[in-house]
Amino acid sequence: MLIRVLPALDCRAHWIDFCRRDHSHCFVESPESLVEFQSSYLQITQLAGGHLDGREAVKFSLGARHSVEPAWALIRACDWNLDTLLKGLGELDFNANVRDNSLLGVHTDLTVRKFFAKDRRLGSPSRLGLLEPLSEAPAIWTADALARLLANEQWRELQGENGAAATAADGLLLQLLDAPKHWLGLERNGRLYLLRARVPVASLVPDYRPPAPRLKRRTVL
Repeated sequence: MLIRVLPALDCRAHWIDFCRRDHSHCFVESPESLVEFQSSYLQITQLAGGHLDGREAVKFSLGARHSVEPAWALIRACDWNLDTLLKGLGELDFNANVRDNSLLGVHTDLTVRKFFAKDRRLGSPSRLGLLEPLSEAPAIWTADALARLLANEQWRELQGENGAAATAADGLLLQLLDAPKHWLGLERNGRLYLLRARVPVASLVPDYRPPAPRLKRRTVL
């Protein structure tokens, strides 16, 4: 799954543009975070510090069971600024009644939780970097080169090897990012074999044509 990266969420137009897109989640560069709407709840995962293990990342969930309005009321109260919102959440005492805090006084149905993300593959955009497409075959098929090929869909005829069922490209990409030192590629007879611990698990035919643009800006009225 490819998640877009936004420079910031610090004004009304940014939030509206975010919600008008096809997917209700995104990485934000500043402050580094993962923002997502799940049903009527806004969930924000703090990624500053480049966590090597996503389970160390702090996550906030705020909203109400039957309406998204409490979450939006809090966003408006923070002047549509994600940084202001996170600073306010960081000052809450979760050992006491957090509803007594003025930050949460914007809506009587608003609830907020703080917990750890529990996703070991979760990393910040600055740590992951951008997976640029390939223009030609590399001298050595490292895990980084394989990830760039898969992330930009520069392949065809993907199939499993050694009796393994065909694995989706997204699944292979997650495995590569999770343990890159165990992966390498080997070209033979026009096919590229993806080896994990030196055992072929999948093969494909590379296609170095530039990928089509994935994101299009939308006009916010």
